[in-house]
Amino acid sequence: MNMTLNYGHSTAVISTLGAQLISLKGKNGREVMWQADPDVWPEHAPVLFPICGAPLDGRIIMKGKDYPMPKHGLTRVNPNFEIVSNGPDYVDLLFVDTPSTRKLYPYAFRFHVIYELYEQGIRTTFLVENPGPEELPFCAGGHPAFNCPMEEGAVFDDYDIIFEKEESGCIARTPGGGAIDGEEKLPFFHDGRILPLNHREIDLRDSWLFDGLNSRSVRLENRKTGRGLSVRFPKMEALAIWSMKDKAADYICIEPWHGIPARAGESGRMEDKPYVTLLRGGEISTLWYDIEWDL
Repeated sequence: MNMTLNYGHSTAVISTLGAQLISLKGKNGREVMWQADPDVWPEHAPVLFPICGAPLDGRIIMKGKDYPMPKHGLTRVNPNFEIVSNGPDYVDLLFVDTPSTRKLYPYAFRFHVIYELYEQGIRTTFLVENPGPEELPFCAGGHPAFNCPMEEGAVFDDYDIIFEKEESGCIARTPGGGAIDGEEKLPFFHDGRILPLNHREIDLRDSWLFDGLNSRSVRLENRKTGRGLSVRFPKMEALAIWSMKDKAADYICIEPWHGIPARAGESGRMEDKPYVTLLRGGEISTLWYDIEWDL
């Protein structure tokens, strides 16, 4: 089921399948989101919970036992989200644990994904409730894919990702999309803040994963026109930049993460993961990110 939200001249379409944002348009009607070409990458904006990235050897230790865990967790294309409330410009989607989820993630949880549309912007909130008596360990993040180029006559290489604050330009290496095995300083990152997009460089790496950021926002901008979009993530510590290798695809993912993939040599225990939240029984935790565009 798809839900359409409206606010002023802006519209958004949300799918209950995985609680994904699948369309976003402003006053000129231009589509902001990647439209999931199945020959390139068949998704729009996956929601990541209760991990971000790949676990070590496909498993995580929880409550002293090994549990299989898919990359990015349980929510991608998950059919179990239900609408708990909605209005013209917002929707609250809820995913609750089941006997099937407990075979992978042995905890009680209530995971809300809330979308709130405003003029030329949208907020995505992850609200996690712990209804049980024991601590609930979790990470969460977004994986939104944006059309790039975003304007007629532009090409992918016209765009920069500009960080809010000065950064080192170092990324965590994740060979084949797996565990982190070290870091690399990107030679084309310049002026402490600017990451030029280039398909040749994307094809050399699985992703550009920035960990321990100073910035809490980035901007995807056409350096010729100054137009683009911003992603703000006040409570997220890591950011992945990704597009499918060897496709020269016209999209880029800008992914705010509260969590990172496994590191080679780590303990494998969920509670030891960097940035993990240990939510006490009866408590609620919220994370959010905003997309704002001026196209």
